[in-house]
Amino acid sequence: MIVELISTGSELLLGDTVNTNVSWLAQELNKLGYSVAYQSVVGDNPGRMAEVFRKAGQRADIVISTGGLGPTQGDITRQVLASSLNRNVVYNEDAMAEVRQFFKRVGREMPDASRREAMLPEGSSVLENPVGVAPGVVTVDGDVTYILLPGPPGEMKGMFEQSVVPYLSKRFGSQGVVTSYRYAIYDIREIDLEERVMDLIKQQSNPTIALLIKKGYIELRITAKAESLKAAHDLLNPWAHIIYRRLGSHIGRELDVSMEETLGNTLKDGSATIATAESCTSGLVGKLLTNVSGSSDYYMGGIISYSNDVKHRVLGVPQKLLDTYGAVSEPVAKAMAEGAKRVCNTTYAVSTTGIAGPGGGTANKPVGLVWIGVTGPQGTVAHKVNLIGNREDIRLSAAELALYYVNLYIQEKGDK
Repeated sequence: MIVELISTGSELLLGDTVNTNVSWLAQELNKLGYSVAYQSVVGDNPGRMAEVFRKAGQRADIVISTGGLGPTQGDITRQVLASSLNRNVVYNEDAMAEVRQFFKRVGREMPDASRREAMLPEGSSVLENPVGVAPGVVTVDGDVTYILLPGPPGEMKGMFEQSVVPYLSKRFGSQGVVTSYRYAIYDIREIDLEERVMDLIKQQSNPTIALLIKKGYIELRITAKAESLKAAHDLLNPWAHIIYRRLGSHIGRELDVSMEETLGNTLKDGSATIATAESCTSGLVGKLLTNVSGSSDYYMGGIISYSNDVKHRVLGVPQKLLDTYGAVSEPVAKAMAEGAKRVCNTTYAVSTTGIAGPGGGTANKPVGLVWIGVTGPQGTVAHKVNLIGNREDIRLSAAELALYYVNLYIQEKGDK
């Protein structure tokens, strides 16, 4: 069944509020086998809102709207839906009972304004709101089902899980299962990755394959739809085997586990420790490592060596290397990693030195150039990467790649 998601609220168009509702709803609906084919965002203008509802009703089986169900004069979604369907807005006793129950539960007097939340399009039914005040609304018009949900994410999610999912199941039955295998692919250009899986892309139907650019990696996603989860996995597994065979160590992880968790598990398995020496990332690598609870077992500490003076005095990078090659270079990246390993007395260490921009780049060393050094029992290596994006993008990508290269270094040691 085709679903359209409508997000209401001028704050979404102005950029004041990030629209997390639509991504969450799309994910949940796809898991249930519904096809989210359209998404619309509209401000708090009755005419434009009504136009969006009418258009959605012409191309979708289910229209789900979020926002505009509160008690204020600006909360107009119920009234606009009614007008777009040529219906009256009428008092709904079930909705009023839901509102009263909320205020009784929290021990507060119900304000008169909340009575507006019981005024629904004629013929509508009510969805319980387990978190907030405003009841959800279901209005059926011919072959189209309209579902109105509150805008606050906590209320929307609670109502969807506890009220909408059971309603959809009862009304429409099972829509099958849509599930994905998702992989983080590192150290390969998008065009080269596409070439390696081009035959899968060309023959895709079910499963489908998608490549999505992220910070420091490319997400490769294969998605299948089937009557059951087992049947979906049976469709996905042959493709997964092909992807692992073709991409090998470029698959840094499956996306249900972060890179910092992946490396943390590798370090714990080997009873190993790690230190960091950071210039361009300025502590982001250490932050990622310490995102994981229990990381003090293996992360001993780090040095933010933003200046050449600290690189030399604290990490012991020879001044001759800094003078000859510059801070952003292979020899300096290696020396920084070795210095961090020595200072913190660890099994492994990783360094970052680069040009995050927006200024500071040259023809030989452009913005986005980063060297990542890794050292450990099998010697010291360095990786040169050329990253794109703004300053934040480059720093985050470099930090993500630093963890990947350490994990790869350790894995390659085990393969030898």
